[in-house]
Amino acid sequence: MSWACSPSLACLDWRRSIFVVFCFVVFCLALCCLMRPTPELAALLRRTADRIQSQHWGFWDWEYCWRDSTRCNCGLLVREALGWDRQQLSLRIHRGTWRSIAQTAYRTVALALRDPWQLEGQCEATGLRLGYVFEKMAELGFDQPEDFAALEELSDPVILARLAEKGVEPAQRDQAIHVALYMRELADWIDEQLQAQAQISRLSQPLPKTPGILVQQSVHLT
Repeated sequence: MSWACSPSLACLDWRRSIFVVFCFVVFCLALCCLMRPTPELAALLRRTADRIQSQHWGFWDWEYCWRDSTRCNCGLLVREALGWDRQQLSLRIHRGTWRSIAQTAYRTVALALRDPWQLEGQCEATGLRLGYVFEKMAELGFDQPEDFAALEELSDPVILARLAEKGVEPAQRDQAIHVALYMRELADWIDEQLQAQAQISRLSQPLPKTPGILVQQSVHLT
């Protein structure tokens, strides 16, 4: 008679490693498409979607307007994040699309970091640095100009594909209901990425050491 380790246990670590690698690759590919997922960003997107759909932006405020940088997709998201009205936001950003606004802000910050003598511009009315809005949004997960551009245009292929599966196609960037649906779908995607990230973290932990299970094997004598 002889004793040997169970083949199923011998394969356990190998199978688990393959699964962890697979999940990690899928997770990284998804992150390449969109902004940094955070629970705060998911909650912010849902709150903004609710506001857009109900058009509840204060008694004296106007309704959603894609061509106004304070009332468009990104403008309303930023206002919800910071608790500002149209006037407060208009004093703190340059005019233009949110892609160009973000690019200008990030270039200014990068220049200030390279050259300590180069001071970042300030708003004449408030004295706040022009990068203040984008610093706050970066804390939530919007940390690249492309993040603002994708939301402003409703152009991310991952979210568009998910919406198409639900019958929302094509998504119109300047239609309030489509913007609200896009934001909610993006929030759902963020939740899924956070769950996948947590699962990868759990699976990456080393297995507890347990005594090997031995199985009896017969030996044929000749």
